[in-house]
Amino acid sequence: MHDLKVGDPQARPTGRSRRNLVSPESLFWPAIVSVAFLAAELTPPLLRMPLGADEITYIARTSVHASGVSLPPVHGQGAGLLAAPVTLFTMSLTAIRIWMSVLSAVGLFLAVLCWRGLRSMRVLALAELVLVSLAITQNSGVQIYPDWWGAIGLLALTGLFLHAVNGTMRDRVVLPLIAVASLLIILMRPQNLVFLMGPAIIAWLVVRRWQNFKVMAAMVIGSVLGAVEWTIGGYLWFGGFFGRVHLAGGEPPSLRLYMALGTQLRFLNGPWYCGSSKGCTSWAVPLETPWWLAFLAIAILGLWVGWHRSEMKASSVLAAATALWVFLLYAFLVPFGAPRYLLPSFALMAILIADGIVWAVTESPWRRLAAVAACLFLVGGIISQRVIVQHEAANQDAGRQFQAQAAALEKIGVHPPCVLENPSVAYYIGCSAPWTTMGSVGQVMRQFLQTRTAQGLKYWRLLQLPGSQPPIVYLPATSPVFTAHISRAALRAAAKG
Repeated sequence: MHDLKVGDPQARPTGRSRRNLVSPESLFWPAIVSVAFLAAELTPPLLRMPLGADEITYIARTSVHASGVSLPPVHGQGAGLLAAPVTLFTMSLTAIRIWMSVLSAVGLFLAVLCWRGLRSMRVLALAELVLVSLAITQNSGVQIYPDWWGAIGLLALTGLFLHAVNGTMRDRVVLPLIAVASLLIILMRPQNLVFLMGPAIIAWLVVRRWQNFKVMAAMVIGSVLGAVEWTIGGYLWFGGFFGRVHLAGGEPPSLRLYMALGTQLRFLNGPWYCGSSKGCTSWAVPLETPWWLAFLAIAILGLWVGWHRSEMKASSVLAAATALWVFLLYAFLVPFGAPRYLLPSFALMAILIADGIVWAVTESPWRRLAAVAACLFLVGGIISQRVIVQHEAANQDAGRQFQAQAAALEKIGVHPPCVLENPSVAYYIGCSAPWTTMGSVGQVMRQFLQTRTAQGLKYWRLLQLPGSQPPIVYLPATSPVFTAHISRAALRAAAKG
């Protein structure tokens, strides 16, 4: 577990070790875990999972299917750009899921390689196994969300940063890679500059021997390039950069302390996006709590091991500090449960967990007992977390009936031009939709119709559908839907949307 000079002949393994496929430094170990991760992703429950509401907004502008759905101003386009090589040519759900699964497996493997020399490849493979066994990792890996890619970028950046400031990787290799990792992180969300990159920036400022200006320059260049897309999007769709900043500032939740630590913990096992406003107040899968406590305890043990080893101390402390930083920001600044936000923390905690397990089973006084406990932890996590991900995938399958709702509306004659309150349903019909429904729905819709449609407010008429909570649908006042004879059954089916 030494910091090795990448490219240094003294750091290279012997010819015999190089030929040994299962040596501690062999790439075989993280590669086989990445392949196993890909296999777990390419299973029916995950491949057939419909697109989620946020996924739809991310791909709306890079989709072969034309629609008037807008990306919320606070979001970055990065996740949609990763999916674009598929979504620009087909809307096949299977093709999208397979593409994102392959990208996730390859991306994780490359991120793990950024820690090569800081830990043995066998230890890194163990960390990778812990990370990919998580239900939220498997769920996020197939989907078009920025959080998983933020975790991959942060894992890579942390390892590269340590190599760069310690001089264990050559500048011509490590500096461009730092810029690429920073670009990926900011491309996902501009606010990741604080939420994810903050600890590395603070460490550079505080630790005098780490103040290599080339390292900071690489992070700045990557971050600026990552923000270019968000800036250009501001001028194309939001009235300029400052207009987008203003609109993003009005997006919920407002920036203040929420003290939502308990909320984040309750939903570690799902639902993947929930809060008290959605009626989700119970502790999800409480029987999994002992496993999560072991997850935390082993990570603390790994930090203790790293703290007492000079060659691991810096990397262990930075990994722990960054994981804690991300967790606390989301625990106290976000009022709802969304465990995918915590993926960057889990990615770095996995390194510490691997350190703790390896020490316990090879050096501790209770090695045999530790080996049994480690096996129970790993196997128990793999099985229980897989049960959770399949349960949550089924829930998402049942809850994402956007295509069925769109089909019901199309049967009664709803087609472009049209405006829906629900962006997900609007996407499948080809209608326009406001990017948020928070606050007064009527006020949001009126503002959208007046300012975001060329025809103005007088052009549109609300389609009255039966039911207590029918979908909000606006059509041109001259639409034949208002004069056509539509069966009650069709109206009831459309109202269920």
